[in-house]
Amino acid sequence: PSAYSFNTASVRASGAITVERGAKKAVKATYEKTGGMCPRCEGRGSVTDFDLTQLYDAGKSLNEGALTIPGYSVDGWYGRIFSGCGFFDPDKPIREFTERELHDLLHKEPTKIKVEGINLTYEGLIPKIQKSFLTKDKEAMQPHIRAFVERAVTFTTCPECDGTRLSAGARSSKIKGISIADACAMEIRDLAAWVRGIDEPSVAPLLTALQNTLDSFVEIGLGYLSLERPAGTLSGGEAQRVKMIRHLGSSLTDVTYVFDEPTSGLHPHDIQRMNELLLRLRDKGNTVLVVEHKPEVIAIADHVVDLGPGAGTAGGAVCFEGTVEGLRASDTATGRHLDDRASLKETVREPTGVLEIRGATANNLRGVDVDIPLGVLVAVTGVAGSGK
Repeated sequence: PSAYSFNTASVRASGAITVERGAKKAVKATYEKTGGMCPRCEGRGSVTDFDLTQLYDAGKSLNEGALTIPGYSVDGWYGRIFSGCGFFDPDKPIREFTERELHDLLHKEPTKIKVEGINLTYEGLIPKIQKSFLTKDKEAMQPHIRAFVERAVTFTTCPECDGTRLSAGARSSKIKGISIADACAMEIRDLAAWVRGIDEPSVAPLLTALQNTLDSFVEIGLGYLSLERPAGTLSGGEAQRVKMIRHLGSSLTDVTYVFDEPTSGLHPHDIQRMNELLLRLRDKGNTVLVVEHKPEVIAIADHVVDLGPGAGTAGGAVCFEGTVEGLRASDTATGRHLDDRASLKETVREPTGVLEIRGATANNLRGVDVDIPLGVLVAVTGVAGSGK
């Protein structure tokens, strides 16, 4: 399996091993592990290009504060390492560096050095930035770090694997003319149809399990996703349902599942699909406990426990326990709410202007033009994954 995994690098080694059988004896051995990681982009699918003018001011020396990377000030720890490493003159402007000195500043491989009596490892600016900044999700970065990365680093699709993150070997292995990269790029509904057309008795149980999982994606309205989508690009509702499919595909029964507001942020259309999932989990012989506010979810419960009567210090008591019909007939806040139908405002505030969005194409948006009115409360609605 590792031969088709973008997380696993290929490894080769040879040398002597010691065999302790009778007298110890050295034996020549070779070791090989085939991974699927693209060696060029290291399984990331994109390669980075650095704008050197954003890393340093070529007219200054290191001691004059040439480095403009966050956290690399002259007085900081990194600044002292680069000034005291001994590979270049810290008082010489960077534009006067020799080719060798510039290479050591930017690209030098990890090397043991001693700075201010402390043993440490020195490496060039670019590999250091790649390890400390570029291994993190951009959205999780501190604002000033993210601004630096957006300013200094350009991400382009890896030319060797074409963004698939897989090595040539993994991409060249095919089933009915389709490689694993091609399969991951398909919409799940198309992939399910393709898997259904594979007739291979030797892996029949595997195909059945795979088919059931893919069909579950389609049934709950996620057939438009593809398996190559990064998890961070999924909406809240999509991520919730993907997790639930994993449990649905489990062979375990007599399990108690506890869901805390599984429909939060979901469109009514998606709530119905989530309800179907909850019922299917129950029908497999499991106990499903749901903490929920939405009337649509309360309505499908076999048993309801209503807590209240208010929130915080005004709560903590069981106000009702029984069927949904009994809750509806009760005089609790939840019971009254089930039949409450709010009305829309007849008049609304006038906007003070508009925020113009033109030609938006991020993720699955298709050339969207929209004007968002300013100075008013605006709702953007739609099913999960629709591009909100």
